Amino acid sequence: MKNRINRLQPVLIQQFQKNMQHNKLAHAYLFEGARGTGKKELALWVAAGIFCEHKNEGLPCTTCQNCTRILEGHHPDVVEVEPSGLSIKVEQIRYLKSEFGKRGVEGNKKVFIVTDVEKMTAGAANSLLKFLEEPNGNVTAFLLTTAKNRVLPTILSRCQLIHFSPLPKPILQEELENTGVTPNQAALLVHLTNDVTKAVEMSQDEWFIDAHQLIWKWFLKIAKKDKQSFVFVQTSIMNHFKERTHYQMALELLLIIYRDALKLAFDADTKQLAFPRYRQELTRFAEDKSSRIIVSSLEEVLTSQKKLESNVNAQGVFEQLAIRLMDERALLSRE
Repeated sequence: MKNRINRLQPVLIQQFQKNMQHNKLAHAYLFEGARGTGKKELALWVAAGIFCEHKNEGLPCTTCQNCTRILEGHHPDVVEVEPSGLSIKVEQIRYLKSEFGKRGVEGNKKVFIVTDVEKMTAGAANSLLKFLEEPNGNVTAFLLTTAKNRVLPTILSRCQLIHFSPLPKPILQEELENTGVTPNQAALLVHLTNDVTKAVEMSQDEWFIDAHQLIWKWFLKIAKKDKQSFVFVQTSIMNHFKERTHYQMALELLLIIYRDALKLAFDADTKQLAFPRYRQELTRFAEDKSSRIIVSSLEEVLTSQKKLESNVNAQGVFEQLAIRLMDERALLSRE
């Protein structure tokens, strides 16, 4: 486990190594960051360090009985709470509070891990706050969240805040492939989100699969200066992209395609293409167009994104974009 966390969060693993070696753990931590960045894994690893039977300079061996039970979620003094349905109920926190007052089953220590703490009801949050204000006994609490802004400020102020950095794209892509996402899907998804869970969901979403295929077809028509690219907006794009978030996704996908082309034009970081399956077509496009045209095309897409944010009619934005992207004279004269 340590090797995996070290790969995901090398800075944090070093920080907690020092804290455990010098016995300087806080009584409450708030771990905040996107899903899949190692928050739960690090909390369990630190918990293992607290209960380990064969510590090495304060660090868990990960193989003794205590470590094994903690990492498998079976230790009686390491209690985990997660949302029941859409929220964490006050009854769940009352259960935690009752556990706070008990002596540890196998010692005088206890660890509590609360996942998605931002989903606590108001009653649950206020109940938890009382423990954080007056910790009872040798207790260490780990509160995990993907939305720090939705956590009560009073809770935030009583925890040591630990930020989990977004995963580097190569590591995120590897994580996705380990879950069964295809390499081609993973290559695209890492450019759209840093949330492993969300990326996996998107990989299984038929709407999204059709969406990026449609945008690729649209790009090809535009690249060939096919006048049907204008008609394609009405016949295909608008039939599939029907909401404001869909419109933004359409332009984000198109933007990513042009970024791939620019990378190939400059032979820069081509190992991290979002559309490696279309490398040959994108290479031909990059060789046929000047880098200035590709850069101007990127700027046109960005301008269109801003128009959508201003609630300009989406179909009109897409149609105008198709016309401008096919007009190389206009692209070359763009300041």
